[in-house]
Amino acid sequence: MKLLKPYVNLIKSASNGVYTLNSVVSVPKGYALNTLSQGEIEKNGKKLWAVTATITSNGGVGTEIAEFSVPLEQGPTNEIKTVSMVMVDASLITNPTEDKSTDVDFDDAEEEIL
Repeated sequence: MKLLKPYVNLIKSASNGVYTLNSVVSVPKGYALNTLSQGEIEKNGKKLWAVTATITSNGGVGTEIAEFSVPLEQGPTNEIKTVSMVMVDASLITNPTEDKSTDVDFDDAEEEIL
């Protein structure tokens, strides 16, 4: 598994229509998942809904595998057709769209039937 390259699965609840982004990511030695946030971003001239995971140094010695599920605050719209899982290193000042990310279209969501 590549470091900071998130692997994602998008689920849509059949009962309430809420989308949930599940993610697994390998975090480098000495770092840990710090915060998760959501919001609209623009990437290559296209609007996306992004879940941004920030990592920070924690002094640890081993590589961590972080798993998390995030109910999305925004579903698909006429302008937003894609969700992006973005990884950001808090110690670097960068544009989140240039960091490691994985995109998935809302149309590709699995429907979860409970």
